[in-house]
Amino acid sequence: MSGRGRYRDNRNRKEKTLSSVARETAASIAADSPVLAMFLSAAQKLNERQDRHERLVKLSRDITIESKRIIFLLHSGLTAETSQKAVTEANDRIQKLIKGPIKNIAIELENSPAYLHSHAVTAGYQEFIEAWTLCTLMEKKEIIPYTEVQQQLMYKINDGGDAEQERTVIAMMPHTDYMLGLADLTGELMRRAINSLSSGERDECYHACQVVRDLYRGYIGLHGMGKELGRKSSVTRSNVFKVEAAAYALSIRGEAPPPLLPPAGWGGDAPSDDEGFY
Repeated sequence: MSGRGRYRDNRNRKEKTLSSVARETAASIAADSPVLAMFLSAAQKLNERQDRHERLVKLSRDITIESKRIIFLLHSGLTAETSQKAVTEANDRIQKLIKGPIKNIAIELENSPAYLHSHAVTAGYQEFIEAWTLCTLMEKKEIIPYTEVQQQLMYKINDGGDAEQERTVIAMMPHTDYMLGLADLTGELMRRAINSLSSGERDECYHACQVVRDLYRGYIGLHGMGKELGRKSSVTRSNVFKVEAAAYALSIRGEAPPPLLPPAGWGGDAPSDDEGFY
């Protein structure tokens, strides 16, 4: 007998598999079984958690988009007057973010652990801190501290209109998101320092250079804070080099722009009047 026909009877034989046993067991469970109720309750909790996660991702995406627009607005101010107008408008838009999407995040996470959904909102928080700190740095020449950020993210919620039913909701922002947002701020300061060279604002360039140095000095002493913070620390270091190069070029060259054409008497090939055909 060939090997192919040897197991032919085994294929025709109906044997119970794991899936068939599971179907039979599920069909035999009563509708009021406590085991079935436990699994249905777990499935409902998982569905609610997934729906909450999707809503938080959407809110975080809205915060990220608006924060990027605020950063672009702050960079658009080239003179002192236009920068002041940009800072005023940026403050209004930041308050709208605080009273809008960030407040909705606080309400969504009111009865659930904030760190359970931290991955869904970390991108929006980092971009928001980057925009807010850049705005305060341009307005007051200082970076808003973490404690003040948390105070601004506390909300009084009153659903019934009664003062006794008022409750306090906090949009919990982790320390790591705040620090990662400050690390991203160094890139914006590097861009602002280079842009200030074209407008001739020496003090603004030197101030941005010093702030980037101070931030990098603080990040050097951080160890074991996560892979993301370590990666951004290396990016902060490269931003320090770029800002220092710009400040060094400004201090050496002064306000004179770099030469665009070779000076007279340059020892290159003399220009020819023959335009050529090929």
